[in-house]
Amino acid sequence: MTLSLGPIAPREPAHQACEHALRAAILDGGLAAGSRLPPERDLATTLGVSRLTLRAALATLTAQGLVAVRHGSGYVVQDVRRTGGPDLLAGLTSLAQTRGELPAIATELLRVRRQLARGVLEHLVEHPPRPPSVRGFVAAVDAMDAVVHDRPADLPAIAAADLAVVRALLEATRGPVLRLCLNPVIGVVDACPPLRAAMYLTPIDNVTGWRALAAWLATPSVATIDAAIAILAERDRATIARLRRRGPRSP
Repeated sequence: MTLSLGPIAPREPAHQACEHALRAAILDGGLAAGSRLPPERDLATTLGVSRLTLRAALATLTAQGLVAVRHGSGYVVQDVRRTGGPDLLAGLTSLAQTRGELPAIATELLRVRRQLARGVLEHLVEHPPRPPSVRGFVAAVDAMDAVVHDRPADLPAIAAADLAVVRALLEATRGPVLRLCLNPVIGVVDACPPLRAAMYLTPIDNVTGWRALAAWLATPSVATIDAAIAILAERDRATIARLRRRGPRSP
């Protein structure tokens, strides 16, 4: 096994920089599933960190399902497709971006988001939101509308306002599971500038969609969920098409 690892120059706490370097090596295949990590002393020397720092990083990677400790074998790299969780989405997306493969990963992310969105709407039909929650959602949409009109080129501000709308909608469900499932996907989308730019090319359309949903919240009906998801699917296809046109090196 050839390692593409070297001394780290952390801009963050050393154990986090060490953790990120090892995670990237595992996700990009530099450390293959089933392979053993070098002995702690050797690996710490390679990364230029103390063994204590390395152990802190390995503890996190073990909890995330990237490595496992085997008696007599040290740390063994796991097949993250079987053992990993949503907390690896950010690393996979970053890797896809550097490889020019972001559209493929984004397609999967948006598909998962649509399925979770369907779950949110179905939940709201079964458990209609309380009036204060609906008012909070409408207020978030109004705030996003104001940002779109006042700062139409400020994508980070628009994305933050859109995220506030999503959070208001999730708050209306009064349930923790959907929120916990959506949080990693939302976080990845928000932290990926090319995907964010493709999603908010015409942000007024996002506001229009949210206003339609606000009207739906007044009398939630399962009969219109398919139509709402179909609209979201069409928007997602447009987002992926924009990503493909921008190319792998677009900011």
